[in-house]
Amino acid sequence: METTNFEQQIAANEQAQKHAQEIQKTRVGGLGGSDAAIVYKIGMNGMSALTVTDMRRLAVMTGKAEQVDFGGNAHTNAGHMFEDYAERALPFGACGYEREKVLEAPLARNFKTFAHADFVMGETHNDVIECKFVQDTTANTISKYYAQLQWYYMLGARTVTLYHGIGTADPFEVETCELVEIERDEQAIKVLLEGIRTLDEALTKGWEPEACEKIELSNTPEAVQRAFDTLSSVKAQEAELKAMKDEATAVLKEYVEDWGISSIFTAGEIKHQVIYTRASVAMTFDAAKFLKEHPEFDKPEYYKRTKRAASVTFK
Repeated sequence: METTNFEQQIAANEQAQKHAQEIQKTRVGGLGGSDAAIVYKIGMNGMSALTVTDMRRLAVMTGKAEQVDFGGNAHTNAGHMFEDYAERALPFGACGYEREKVLEAPLARNFKTFAHADFVMGETHNDVIECKFVQDTTANTISKYYAQLQWYYMLGARTVTLYHGIGTADPFEVETCELVEIERDEQAIKVLLEGIRTLDEALTKGWEPEACEKIELSNTPEAVQRAFDTLSSVKAQEAELKAMKDEATAVLKEYVEDWGISSIFTAGEIKHQVIYTRASVAMTFDAAKFLKEHPEFDKPEYYKRTKRAASVTFK
């Protein structure tokens, strides 16, 4: 029986969650390919280059803090579905392939250094293919994940190839793909090795990362960054809309006050009706207070004036 798209989505979600849980287990006691940018940063500028987010990641690695379970969403699930797509589309050749193979190399005393390769192929199964389903140019994607791609070479990969896909996450649909071989960069690998050595020596001397709850946006998952960007955009639009509303309200206020009109309304059937009601003055009287202050009066003869603000009603 042929499975439906919904059933495929459910299966992909379950597989993605299982894969995420397996990777989470390896994040304690070791640094993987997703940590390559942190290691590269240390290799370039030393331990002082670490951000608050880097510190928290290293605190998890050393067992000083618990791993936060980012449950995933349509974008993380789409990334796993893109790997399924790649498994059907890529020309692996007669030697076959392995999926989700762990590459390791003993490069430090205080932590493991490894990577989860999406695919490995070739006679010795050390030709790596890294899949990225990212809505950006291939050049920018290579730049963003350059340290991770060179991390594979550092662990012994013979070749590294990026399979970059662009499309929609929900529903999952691949629009274009590009297969690009990444050249080995000896200088970048040297920086990564220096970062590992520097961190390893610091841990040996008793250095401990301090976990902090504050997180730098650039080091959060892509889905979180997109959500933050969306929220920032919406907040900016809210401010712009408020300014537009204030300006429109001022024009209506001036008009009704100049012409002595009580309200403006729209006739006919429209989706959203707007009624503008001018500011008014209401007369109120507190009889008990007045008689207490002026017991000589039997009936109220003084009134208090209060101003009622203008209002805009949406229907």
